[in-house]
Amino acid sequence: MQATTESFTSVPEDLIIRGADIVFMTDDGSKFHVHAYFFTRESVYWQQKLTGHNKPHHPLSKRYTPNDPYIIQDVDSRDLRKFLRVFYNTRYGDYSFFSKFDWIDILSIAHKWEFPQVKALSKRYLGTMGYGVVERTCGVHCTRIVDDEMIDRSYPNQVYLISCGHEI
Repeated sequence: MQATTESFTSVPEDLIIRGADIVFMTDDGSKFHVHAYFFTRESVYWQQKLTGHNKPHHPLSKRYTPNDPYIIQDVDSRDLRKFLRVFYNTRYGDYSFFSKFDWIDILSIAHKWEFPQVKALSKRYLGTMGYGVVERTCGVHCTRIVDDEMIDRSYPNQVYLISCGHEI
C-alpha cells in the first residue's frame, strides 16, 4: 500500500480481509469481510451483539457470511472503512493518512460501539492536531459528533460529542 496524505474515504468496493470470520454489510450494500476478534476483544457492545456474552474470547453465536451478513444500520460504509483502518493498518502506529474529520468519524463510532482504546486513540490524535474533545453524554450512547464551528465559535478547536438526540 502506498503512503497517502488523503483521507481514507474514497474506496467504494467491498473490503475483504483473508481469514475473515464475519461479514458486515452497510445500508449501501458494501460488505466488509473482517475478523470478529477485534470487535469482541475491544468492545463489550460487540461482545454482546456477536456472542451474547461479556467475555472477549467467547465464540460467535451465529455465522455471518456474504450471503447472510450482519447488517449495520447506524454507520455508513465510508465511516466503517475508516474505523476498520485503525485495526487494518499497513504501517503500525502510523495514522498520518487520517484527517481531523476522519478522526471525528472514528471517535463517533468508537463512542457509539464502546471501543475505549480506539476512543482514546482518536482523542489523542485529535489532540495532536490541536483539537480537544468535550463530551456530553446524559448516560446514553452518543448520536452525533459535530465540529465546533457548527456549534459555538467561542470555543475554538473543540470537538463535541452530542447525545440524547439534542444539539447544543
